[in-house]
Amino acid sequence: MVRLVFLPILISNSVDPDACVKGQFVYQRKKKKDEWASVPNLPLSSLKAGEGYKLEIHSGELLALLRELGALFRLYRQHGIRMGQTRYVRLRAGLARFLELGEQDLTEFLESNKEGAESTLLKLLKWLATSPHRNEAAARLAAIAPDQLPGLNVILNLAVVKDTLKFWEQNQTNSSEEFWQQALTDRAYVLSQILAYPMLIICKKAYVGGKQVHNRSGNVVDFLASVESTDAMVLIEIKTPQTSLLGPEYRDGAFPLSRESSGAVAQVLRYRQSLMRDFNSLMADRSTPLTLGEPRCVIVAGNTEKELTSGPKRESFELQRERLQDVTILAYDELFRRLSRIVTLLEAEGR
Repeated sequence: MVRLVFLPILISNSVDPDACVKGQFVYQRKKKKDEWASVPNLPLSSLKAGEGYKLEIHSGELLALLRELGALFRLYRQHGIRMGQTRYVRLRAGLARFLELGEQDLTEFLESNKEGAESTLLKLLKWLATSPHRNEAAARLAAIAPDQLPGLNVILNLAVVKDTLKFWEQNQTNSSEEFWQQALTDRAYVLSQILAYPMLIICKKAYVGGKQVHNRSGNVVDFLASVESTDAMVLIEIKTPQTSLLGPEYRDGAFPLSRESSGAVAQVLRYRQSLMRDFNSLMADRSTPLTLGEPRCVIVAGNTEKELTSGPKRESFELQRERLQDVTILAYDELFRRLSRIVTLLEAEGR
């Protein structure tokens, strides 16, 4: 019900700058609402002969007092007296010492604790990406180290692309369409490499019209994208790396498109027709309208490296692919080969 507290005050002492803390001991009593109120002090002038005050501090309390006072002295040495209201956050001793390390000591510490450094960096990046103050933090970083951020950006982009290429190498035999739809959803930047100009993925499983009066038979394309510069729409249909690109030989080294490839072309063209027919109603609720124009269609399917193993096959596929109207067939290995070129460019830039 009663406690003894020390109330410190940081001061700017012109006579002895190191003497920067003063304060007073105060007894406090707990009130009914668990609020602490200071007990009024009796003036020493009221003491009579034989009377006095006794202020006892136990060993544990004295140790806590010295530790807290030491922190206040260090705070003053680092920051001095700041005008206005300042909020300080208490850090654990280990983290506080870590933040006080010089550049050389910090480098040596991180090099000797690589796993911990990587884990810490990942947490910092996650915080930077999700914090409500991320824009402010990014702006401060850009202002503090403008010459180092481009190099850091290259390193991070390179790591992301290399990880994606590793993912492709490990999973290229996966024949699940749902798996690849999710994989490319998580790595939307891969799809942005499909065309020669920059694209943005608008949504996955996009409804592009076609429902009948009984609310069935709607057309849903795997990905709907737009060209950054013109807002022109691009329809992307996802198959798997195991999807056959060519069918059996017809005659004399001529190979037609496979049933799966021809079906994918027919499907995406139907989606395109539905989108163009219902465009106005589909775009009614969008705050930022898209450009209809002549929407491009892209099919990601197959693996040319595994399937097109002869000259006649490569020639047959290329002849038919280049003559498709408004539809581009792009194989998975071709898509990821574009990423490998990005790795080459980023590594050259990082040298």
